[in-house]
Amino acid sequence: MNIKRFLCIALAVLMTAALVPMAALAEGLTDNEAKALSKLDAVWAELEAVEAEAVAAGAGMTSVTMAVYQAALQLDLVDANSFNSLTAKSFFFTVDGMACCYDYTARNYQEAENRISEDKLVETVPGRNCSSNTNILLIGPYYGHDSSFTDQYRQEAQSLANVTGGNYILLQSTGATGPAIANACPDAGVVIFDSHGTHSGNSSYLCLTTNSGITQQDYQNGWAVNAGSAAYIDGRYILNHAPSALPNNFFWMAICEGMMRQGQGTTGYALLQAGAAAVYGYSQSVTFAGDYVYEATFWNLMKEGADTAEALEEMKDIHGIPDPYGDAYPILMSPVDPFPANPDGPQEVNCDWTLLPDDPVELESYSLSAEAIEVYETFTETVLFERVPDNANQYELEWFSENPSVATVTGNNRKVKITGVSMGQTRVGCTVKVNGDPIGAAYCDVNVLHLPNLNEAANIAGGNLNFTNPSGSYGWTTGIVDGVPVAKSGNVGVDNSNSNMQVVVEMQAGETFSFRWRVSSEQSYDFLKFYVNNTQYGQSLSGETDWANVTYTAASNGTYTFKWTFSKDQYVGDGDDCGYVDDVSWSGANTFVPGDVDGNDVVDANDALIVLRYSMSLGQLTPEQIQAADFNQDGAVDAVDALLVLRRAMNII
Repeated sequence: MNIKRFLCIALAVLMTAALVPMAALAEGLTDNEAKALSKLDAVWAELEAVEAEAVAAGAGMTSVTMAVYQAALQLDLVDANSFNSLTAKSFFFTVDGMACCYDYTARNYQEAENRISEDKLVETVPGRNCSSNTNILLIGPYYGHDSSFTDQYRQEAQSLANVTGGNYILLQSTGATGPAIANACPDAGVVIFDSHGTHSGNSSYLCLTTNSGITQQDYQNGWAVNAGSAAYIDGRYILNHAPSALPNNFFWMAICEGMMRQGQGTTGYALLQAGAAAVYGYSQSVTFAGDYVYEATFWNLMKEGADTAEALEEMKDIHGIPDPYGDAYPILMSPVDPFPANPDGPQEVNCDWTLLPDDPVELESYSLSAEAIEVYETFTETVLFERVPDNANQYELEWFSENPSVATVTGNNRKVKITGVSMGQTRVGCTVKVNGDPIGAAYCDVNVLHLPNLNEAANIAGGNLNFTNPSGSYGWTTGIVDGVPVAKSGNVGVDNSNSNMQVVVEMQAGETFSFRWRVSSEQSYDFLKFYVNNTQYGQSLSGETDWANVTYTAASNGTYTFKWTFSKDQYVGDGDDCGYVDDVSWSGANTFVPGDVDGNDVVDANDALIVLRYSMSLGQLTPEQIQAADFNQDGAVDAVDALLVLRRAMNII
């Protein structure tokens, strides 16, 4: 069992003392709302009684959770068929459509003895400047309840306020209500949410120690989850309750699951929609120690003038990923950084948000880091805007592609991502502006290459083996490694899954079947395996490996089925989270060089002419020549193949 999987800190104490239900006494509730919230109180009274009895009897976590779960199943007030996400410690359900969660660990932590008094729930320390966008807001619902939370973020938030010249604002304990948080977020340049969290369905939630102010509509919309006397909220709650737009601020989701991979960025997207500039969090529960080393390095760099992308890159270079003490990967969402397709892996960040306004530095000269690049269809390359001096900031860039049907661009003031759309050439560039007026431009020639299909990627040059994806598994695709097309497993980021690729060959005794392979995966948990006629051949690959060569020799005449499987366990991946296979060959195969129709080992204009004539029914070809002439391997020799052969002869592809 992998110990590091259990380093994540469990949800801390929710206040389980018998309190007068604050929501039910709130002014302004309609009769229907009051009745609905009264049902919540009644359900939780029943469940808490069952929980207390099981705990008093000495039952363990799983037994207590199952006892409460069975009790909930019997309650008529709980919506039928609403139960989901049952684990050994928690489950979700609804009451009149209002989201609820029982979590054993959240309810059975001992509260710290030093309960914070009610008159100190909100603390403000004046800074050098009271500008609203320089304030630092620290939200700590568990401060005073869970001793695992240290003073690190109190000290960090005050340090940030000293640098920005703003106010340090603290919402903690039961003073960190949903309405208080929503009201405070528009008045802070940085928001640090130091809390536990959870996830359900397609969202991730941040845990509060009170349900005060949470309404029936919040629960029904899924913006909040009822947890007895406490509640959880997600980014949609802030989006829909903040009194004004957020001031282009930065959210740091600390010891929580606000960016949990199962939530697919719901909280982050909502905060960006509300006006935030960037939202940072983790793909799963992060260890306290891991988050502390990350945040200290990140904010020290930001206080020294780095932008977000620079600080995150250096943070990861220093400490590595994932979390040095667990399995959590840092995630940054911004208008130019969507929730990553593989949240449990490396992420390239483009956000150039800074903590402090830069002193104006004029741009003296500029260029692009590459005058020309090659990129495969659907893949992306990055080109940097190089400035002199390198801290110049008095300029704006407007990126463009002269032919978006060939390549598209997405860029900011520091770099541009160039994505190949279709095979061909174009030019991308940027117009450089100062105070809105153009002062010049910079360009990069782009050659978009044909992305080989799976057969082209897996076969050795000239090979003609036909690879298939067996049903019931994720198929393999074409990937690019060190600029070379290779076969790549297709289940990146999919827990508890297999990706298979196979080929069937009629071999004679003594013939060989060879290939090279490598893997980038979670060591000892995710594996790349090779099978011959359903029997594993050789050792599995796991972790980070170099390319290795494999050769199998047929012992007798017969049909051989060769299969590669990349298998993932039920948890996260690591590295590229996939396996690679390339240069597959069979010694008994007829090989050919695509485009070399005349067989002189050179692809030239004469070959293109032969293909064109054949496509026009003006000549005859042997079966071997037809195989070489069908350059795109679509089963037909036509004018498209003639054009491709000519382009190969000109070294364009």
